Amino acid sequence: MMWTLGWRPFLDPLALDDVWFLLLVPLALLISIGYKAVRVGDMGRYWRDVAIMTVQVILAMILLWIAAWLVIFRIVPLILPQ
Repeated sequence: MMWTLGWRPFLDPLALDDVWFLLLVPLALLISIGYKAVRVGDMGRYWRDVAIMTVQVILAMILLWIAAWLVIFRIVPLILPQ
């Protein structure tokens, strides 16, 4: 019976738990495309600005992850010893 129902994206999401971080690249790219389409003044430099913003978003997410890891696993154990 389950095979006849088909795939329901919101009820049966894909099992991407191990590679969720790879979805950051297309997400950052698509957000950059949409944002720069509205904000860029000269369309001659559109794709360069999109690439720069995409790299900035990805680097910001990596730095935020490092900061959160440092706080959670290095600073909090010093403040709240077991």
